[in-house]
Amino acid sequence: MGKKPVILVNMAVDVINGRENDVVISQYVQRISDSGAVPMLIPSIEKVENIETLLDLADGVLLIGGRDYDPADYGEPAHPETVMNRMRPHFDITFGKAVLKRRMPVLGICAGCQLLNIVSGGKLIQHLDNATEHRNGVFHSAELLSNGFFSKALKLRAGDNVTVNSFHHQAVSPESVGNGFKVTAKAFDGSIEAIEQEGQRMVLGVQFHPERMDDLGPLIFSMLKEESEKFHNER
Repeated sequence: MGKKPVILVNMAVDVINGRENDVVISQYVQRISDSGAVPMLIPSIEKVENIETLLDLADGVLLIGGRDYDPADYGEPAHPETVMNRMRPHFDITFGKAVLKRRMPVLGICAGCQLLNIVSGGKLIQHLDNATEHRNGVFHSAELLSNGFFSKALKLRAGDNVTVNSFHHQAVSPESVGNGFKVTAKAFDGSIEAIEQEGQRMVLGVQFHPERMDDLGPLIFSMLKEESEKFHNER
């Protein structure tokens, strides 16, 4: 039996009883485990050299959802609806840049998708005009705009539609998509649902939460596992 690929997972920072704690929703790690890969959690550490050491051990990366990133990181003032945790964004920006330099497989979910855009020089819509239509787990349709890892994972093609969930109030700005990325899916209202880095590696960001979906979740996490396995074997 070959070595199972290791997927590095960043963590959220929550304040519990007045103290900051690194936490992760169990659905993320369960989806990785169910796919046949091994999840490895990385807390919001400060030292860049520690990040590099952990990346040496990993074959792929999952960037999870969470609170909003500091708009100062993409050169804008904060919107009144922006809700940040100062510690995690500081770490995640450093981590995200280090991950992309490795050219390894990456799946970014919700805030993780937005992080991929930020560290690639893009910006976000800080608060959607119709944010209530994108919160609290509502389901809506999304159209695939081009073929890539997203369409391949779902066994669909450009022009097909898929139903996704929604738990966000921010989104990747269509006027400022990160360098080297393209939009591969949009929601019913034109908001961006998926971005991918152009190239041979899977670097995919999705605005919805596949870890909460029993139809799309296994397909997308299986793709991450398979691409991480390829990366490991090609090292």
